[in-house]
Amino acid sequence: MGRVAIVEDGRHLGHFSEGHPERPDRVETIRAHLSSSPAMRALARLPAEAVDDDVLLRVHSQQHLDRVAALCAAGGGSFDLDTYATAFSDKAARISAGGAVRAVDAVVVEGFDASFAVVRPPGHHATTGSAMGFCVYNNVAVAVEHARATLGIARCAIVDIDVHHGNGSEATFWNDPAVLYTSLHEYPFYPGTGALADRGGPGAEGLTVNVPLAAGTSAATWLQGFDDAVLPALRAFEPELIVVSCGFDAHRDDPLADLRLDTATYAAVAERLASLTALPAAGRTVWVLEGGYDLDALTASTQAVLDALIAA
Repeated sequence: MGRVAIVEDGRHLGHFSEGHPERPDRVETIRAHLSSSPAMRALARLPAEAVDDDVLLRVHSQQHLDRVAALCAAGGGSFDLDTYATAFSDKAARISAGGAVRAVDAVVVEGFDASFAVVRPPGHHATTGSAMGFCVYNNVAVAVEHARATLGIARCAIVDIDVHHGNGSEATFWNDPAVLYTSLHEYPFYPGTGALADRGGPGAEGLTVNVPLAAGTSAATWLQGFDDAVLPALRAFEPELIVVSCGFDAHRDDPLADLRLDTATYAAVAERLASLTALPAAGRTVWVLEGGYDLDALTASTQAVLDALIAA
């Protein structure tokens, strides 16, 4: 049986824009569901803390931090057509990134087999210098750099299962031979990146693995792509840490996209990753919430992942 921790924090509520799909009840519905289950209540609950500038600057530019701070100090506004800010959004995004960092610590330092950071705003579209795609800071990238800078982890893998390509994560590690980035995503679709031919920059060729999938792709076809491309890449790379950008918006019930995954698909991913016990990561995984905008699909899929991780 796997030892699993949940990282959560309720202070995201101040990051809210009326009518926007990236809304507080995404996280609050998950938290309420997990609290209603005796088995889930038994899991360790770990708090998230806001990260400081030094942690963010491992990924983001000072200009980006300054731009976020200025917009929030002015009471909020928009970074682009999709991405909003309120007076509290800088703090909320720092707590979200801190939740990803805390989830890494739980696995690497505290010996949990898996951790799941139930956080928002999401992060994988945020680039070094820009907020975009609902994302302010790149939570997973910040967590990976934390593991490398402070925990002695040399080789990290990111497994991005959000329906959108994680352009920010890919760009951050494009030339980095110590980070494998993999993504299965609807294509062509926002943000327009993630072509099959995009394989990584000089010195890191083959360490970006994109699996672009057409709208309407079934769960079986998606899982075949995972088995054919992602699992072999992980085995070849031999990471010491696997971090999952866990978007549930590829679910067939999600209103913002058109892949056809179901709840069992996410359990299958968790089972497959936990089974990689021969790798240096030893089947240990860190999960960080990204997208997912149907509340029932969100809660059921989170439950399915956690059930699979506990059973591993």
